Amino acid sequence: MPIPDSFVHECLYAPEAWFIHDVLTLDPEGDRVVAWIDTTRLGPLVDAQRTWPGHDKHFPGAVAIQVTGTLGQLHAIYCMGLRASEGWIGFGTHVKKARFPSMGRIGPPATAALSVVRKRQLRGTWFVDYAFRYEQEGRLFYESEQTAAWGRTDHRGPLD
Repeated sequence: MPIPDSFVHECLYAPEAWFIHDVLTLDPEGDRVVAWIDTTRLGPLVDAQRTWPGHDKHFPGAVAIQVTGTLGQLHAIYCMGLRASEGWIGFGTHVKKARFPSMGRIGPPATAALSVVRKRQLRGTWFVDYAFRYEQEGRLFYESEQTAAWGRTDHRGPLD
């Protein structure tokens, strides 16, 4: 399925900073989101990489972290109903157990998956613990556990 059209109006980032190119799974009941990434369209951080013998251009760690934010926003908006246009904003609070067991390559597509480990609401703020796994050609190249907080502001209406 394509990225929902309404995401452009609800996401806290512009499309050029999403780094995902399609949604494969958006599962509110299972608290899971899976996206498809075209690794040839990752932009300036890849373009700026210099290749060295034995070290080709690769999936940047900064992009891996940014994708977690995009997946987290997809989950918050479409699985939890926390829309920016209704005042909900969020941010990552912790990155735990992040590791790159192999190098993501430029060329083959990748999938990035978010699964909710735990979510709880305290005094109106949602705290969500996520597990992330990125794979390419059946090989894991990034995984982490991260936490985000989602709170409500007084703003209502579109962001743009």
